[in-house]
Amino acid sequence: MKLKQISQLLFAIFSIVTLGSCNDDSTTTTVGASADAQIYAFKLSATAVNAIDSVNYPIMAKTKFSIDQFRTLIYNPDSLPYKTKLKKFAASITYSSSGTYKLQLVYPDSIADWNGTDSIDFSTNPKIRVTAANGINTREYTINIRVHKVDPDTLIWNNIGSQPTTVGKQKTLLKDATFHTFSIDADGKLYLYKAAKSNTLTWAKQAVATGLTASSIDLGSITLFDNTFYAISNTKQAYSSTDGISWAALNDNVHAIFGILPAANASDDSLLVATKVDGKYYFATTVDMKDLNVVENISSDPLSNEIVGDFPASGFSSVTIYNRTNVNANMLTITGGNDFNGNSTNLTWSLRAGENKLEVISNQNNKLFSANMGISTFLYDGYLFALTKNVLYKTTSAGAKWVVAPSKEALDSNVPKAYGQSIIVDEENYIWIFGGMSSSGSIPVRQIWRGRLNHLIP
Repeated sequence: MKLKQISQLLFAIFSIVTLGSCNDDSTTTTVGASADAQIYAFKLSATAVNAIDSVNYPIMAKTKFSIDQFRTLIYNPDSLPYKTKLKKFAASITYSSSGTYKLQLVYPDSIADWNGTDSIDFSTNPKIRVTAANGINTREYTINIRVHKVDPDTLIWNNIGSQPTTVGKQKTLLKDATFHTFSIDADGKLYLYKAAKSNTLTWAKQAVATGLTASSIDLGSITLFDNTFYAISNTKQAYSSTDGISWAALNDNVHAIFGILPAANASDDSLLVATKVDGKYYFATTVDMKDLNVVENISSDPLSNEIVGDFPASGFSSVTIYNRTNVNANMLTITGGNDFNGNSTNLTWSLRAGENKLEVISNQNNKLFSANMGISTFLYDGYLFALTKNVLYKTTSAGAKWVVAPSKEALDSNVPKAYGQSIIVDEENYIWIFGGMSSSGSIPVRQIWRGRLNHLIP
C-alpha cells in the first residue's frame, strides 16, 4: 500500500507542474552569442596633406573594395591612382550588428587592439582580425590595397619591326585583321603588301593586277568602306576593289574621297565625295561609287550647296566619329591638306548628315600647328588626335580647339621624323604608325611603331 500511495503522490506533483507550465503566458528562450565574424564592407578615406593627395584622396574615397570571404581577402579591383602612397588612412568596416566584437590589427611581429575608428598605417601591411561576439569564432582578413605601378595616362611606344625594304610611298589600311599596304615601289609599279595583325608581322607582296597603276593612282585617296577599297586616279576616275589586287573603273567624275559619312544606322552610312558640275564642285554621297547623289542642301554660312574654295581637296586626313545613340555626335572630320584654291590649310572641318541636308562646320581658327601636307589624324581615348612634324595634338571639340598632347602622351623620341603616316587604331586600343616620308620628302620611312595608353590595356 505504501508503494502505491507514493506513486500516486508523484503523479499528482508531475501533473501540477505540467499544467502550471502549459498555462504560463510567458515563454523564455535562451540564445547564444553571435558567431558571425565576417566583414561585409570596407572603405578608406584620408585627409590630403600635399598636392598629390588632394588629387588622389577624393578618388580613393570613392574606390570600391571587394571582399573574398573564401580567401578572407579585401582588395580594390580598380587600382588607386599612380603615386598614391600607402600611409595612415581612416578605415571604415561593416560587420554584423549583433553582439560586441573585438577588433585587432595583426602585424608581422605583433598584435594590437583596434577601436575601429583610429587611422591605420597601411604601409606596414597589417591584417584585420575580427572576433565574434561569442568570443570564440575569428576571421583574419588580408588587406591588399592596389596602386597603379605605372602612370595609366602614359603612352608606351614600341618599335615592332619594319616593312620590307622595297616599300616606297605607301598607304596602309586594316581589313579583316590584316594590314594592307599599297606601295609605289622603286621600280615605279604599284604593289600590295599584306600581313596578318600580330606582334610579329610577316609580309607577302603581290603586284596590283588590273585597273590602277602607280602613275595614275592618288594613294592618299584609298578608302575602305563596306569591306571594299575605293580610290581615285589623277584623272578623277573612281575605282573599286574587294581584294586590293583587281580594280574596276567606275565613275569618272570624282575629285576627292572625303571619307565615311556616318548615319544613325550603319546601313545608312555612305561615302562623301566631291564631284564637278558645270565647272563647280559639289558634295555628293554614294554607297558604290557608281551613282553619285549631289547634296542639295548645306547648312553653312553663306548658305550654298557648293563646296567653298578653302575646303580641303587633297592631302588631308579624315576620321569618322560614330555615335549611333546620339546622331548629333556622328560626324566626319577632315583636317589639313591643300584646299580647292590650291592653298595649304591647317583647319579642321566637321560634317554631319542632317535631315535632307549636310551640316558643314569649320574651326576657322587654328594657330597651334602650321598648315602643311601630310597631317595624320586618328580617334583615340575619346580625343581626336593630329600628328604633324612628330608632335601630337589633341582636341575634344572636333578641332574647334587644339592643345599639345601632354609629354606623357608624346611620341617616342626614336620614331623617325616623317609626314603622311598611316595611323590605325585597332580593337585592342593599339595605335599603329606605318610609313610616311622623311622630312626631306625623298626617303620612305618603313619602321612600324605601336603604342597604347596604360589604362586602355585590357
